[in-house]
Amino acid sequence: MLRTFWSCRADDSDKINRAAREYGPYALGLVAIISLELIIIAGILIGRANGWAWIATAATVLSMWSLWWTVVCRRRINANVAADE
Repeated sequence: MLRTFWSCRADDSDKINRAAREYGPYALGLVAIISLELIIIAGILIGRANGWAWIATAATVLSMWSLWWTVVCRRRINANVAADE
């Protein structure tokens, strides 16, 4: 199910595809919360001119990419459902 969601490809099993669609909102919410936390941490570290700020910034960029990819996967999974109906 996770492979189906994160690869944005439909599986042969309708049960797996349905589970991937149901997983989408939870994945999006969790990745968004993690991204928000990292943005706050990076902002604090940059504000304090901390040496670890570059790591926090890199982690924030990675989390924002993950957030974008989650949105893309969710849209593709939902588009596959709309095309099948």
